Amino acid sequence: MSDVVTDDELLYRCIFCGSGHYYHIRESGLELSSQAFTDRNNAPSVDRAKLCGNDPQCTQKNPNDGVVSLIAGEVRMINVSQNDQKGKPVFDYKIDVCPRPTDDNPSHAQIEPSPNYTNKGTFRKVAEKLARLATERIKKEDWEIKPQDLPP
Repeated sequence: MSDVVTDDELLYRCIFCGSGHYYHIRESGLELSSQAFTDRNNAPSVDRAKLCGNDPQCTQKNPNDGVVSLIAGEVRMINVSQNDQKGKPVFDYKIDVCPRPTDDNPSHAQIEPSPNYTNKGTFRKVAEKLARLATERIKKEDWEIKPQDLPP
């Protein structure tokens, strides 16, 4: 098993069915919300497609959930700064995709910052950018698995 997530790796993220706050239908089409990437530890979980047989069903928590995909290199290109009280950038966070396999899920990885976020607002910006990346991918490639509650 690889201990490095390469830039070209496909990542899967579960979008829970029945959680209407995870996506919105706008005039421009479907948009994922930053809520789709929230995480109590500020490190959203993803699955490495190549380590789960390129089967997005391994990421579903229940059969009605949807699954979106991201590319690791695009996640790493997310740029977010920590600003001082006057709004001047102090430093940039490095966003990475780190392997975090578990006994139950050897394909598990997390999207993590370096250094750790100093406030929730900075993580929210990253979650918004992840939602934008996933929305763009849905528009180009479609869902890996479409959630059951999404209108046709």
